[in-house]
Amino acid sequence: MGELIAELMPLFADGLVRRWHVARVRRRLAAGKPVRVPCSARSERPGWQRVYVNGRLGITPGAAAVSFGFRVLGHVDLPTGGTFHEPEPDTWHSQDWAATAYQPPGGGRPVYLQVDSRYLPVVHLAFARPETQKV
Repeated sequence: MGELIAELMPLFADGLVRRWHVARVRRRLAAGKPVRVPCSARSERPGWQRVYVNGRLGITPGAAAVSFGFRVLGHVDLPTGGTFHEPEPDTWHSQDWAATAYQPPGGGRPVYLQVDSRYLPVVHLAFARPETQKV
């Protein structure tokens, strides 16, 4: 019985912790404070990995760029104001994560982002034009 409980605890605890973190991220953005959102990303743009790498989106309300930080290459800035497109469903890490393709303004290759589905509205809001950002 103890083994069964030990197997189920991460499932319940992860959902609770993730829900708490999403609420905290929204509160901090509403207060105008910077936040970090766990994310995986890949792109064929220069300076990016061609496979999904785990990292964090650094979101600062009103900023002209969102920073994706990962251990391999450090931080890469993505300008805000681009558009979102359909993801590439064959390469998703997990069905619990929502995938989307972000096309930065000015063209070029898209950046494919994967975040927990509860963070997706925050990510869409972060990449909106700075003057339209409202939480």
